[in-house]
Amino acid sequence: MLKKIVNIILLSALFYPDISLSAMKVAVIAPKSGEYKRWGDELNYGVQVAIDEINHDGGIKGKKLELFSIDDACSDNLAVSTAQMLAVGLENKPVVVIGPYCTNAFEQISQIYSGAKIFQIVPTSLNYNSAMQEHQGMVRMGGFKEQASRDFFQFYNTHFAGKKVAILLNSEDPSTTTAFNLVYEEFRKFGKSSLVTNYDFANQDLNDLAQRITDNQEEVVAIAGTPKATAKMIRNLKQNNKDIIIVTSKYALGDSLFEYAQDYLDGVYFVALPTMEDNPDFAEILVKLRLRGIEMKGLNIYGYTALKTWADMVSKANSFAYDDLSELVKKEGVEALSDTMLFNNGGVENPIHYEFYEYKDGEYVKAD
Repeated sequence: MLKKIVNIILLSALFYPDISLSAMKVAVIAPKSGEYKRWGDELNYGVQVAIDEINHDGGIKGKKLELFSIDDACSDNLAVSTAQMLAVGLENKPVVVIGPYCTNAFEQISQIYSGAKIFQIVPTSLNYNSAMQEHQGMVRMGGFKEQASRDFFQFYNTHFAGKKVAILLNSEDPSTTTAFNLVYEEFRKFGKSSLVTNYDFANQDLNDLAQRITDNQEEVVAIAGTPKATAKMIRNLKQNNKDIIIVTSKYALGDSLFEYAQDYLDGVYFVALPTMEDNPDFAEILVKLRLRGIEMKGLNIYGYTALKTWADMVSKANSFAYDDLSELVKKEGVEALSDTMLFNNGGVENPIHYEFYEYKDGEYVKAD
């Protein structure tokens, strides 16, 4: 199987002219197909903007960079196979990997890149244990996923305190169970656990489940599921009660969310990593990009910042070498482009807090 994958990458290098053998390869591992394609596209775009900017200024140490975008379709198996493929040591071996976007198989993937001496930057959130683990040759910038659960409680307590809460999760996805446990613990700590009910919507009739929630008079519903199941639950719940408050992850968005939720998305709240469009730390960067006709939004900025931070590390270490960059991280840490963007390797002192957006008339409006 691995040999077959290696052959595929060799053929890709031959038939895609943007992958030349003379430039330094920057690999982005993110979905370019499937439900989460939009997020992969945003990361790829941000990295490409950074590459264009660096190349326009003469490259790094006289070397030009080139994007090597690989679609893992948010599949654990494909992400692991991709890591194994890049670790083989072909001429297309990248100097840095940005990703993966989906991180369920993170520990296995990071060990492969580390063993192959490929520097890795993870531009999105990880679970707590992964985020806190020190790892040579890798930095992380998104904090940890569990923070979303804590931030959800604070959002609830500020806007909807006292209302009954239904939490919908998929028991077939262990990460959603962890998220529920953390939310429940936050409610318990403040003496509000009696307000929370857990519903498992794996292999359930979603119409019946929506009716049970309506009958139980739950007023706030937090949903952690696939785009299709999330969309159907939003539609069913809103049909039963147009005033029900629904909160879900912005990263659950996919084409099927809009297809199945239809006209029921207005008023739904989405939790997401903080946007940087209005961040004063990025004002000068964003103005320069806008003068070039480039607008950055969402995960664009996370991809852009990941590569620019790596480029700064290379310049500071005066080396592309994995060991030199790893030693730099170990001795001096990582300086991000903004104090509000977290880069870490083995410690999260000030985790990024998630933000909440209300969907109104086709736009995301910050809710707090």
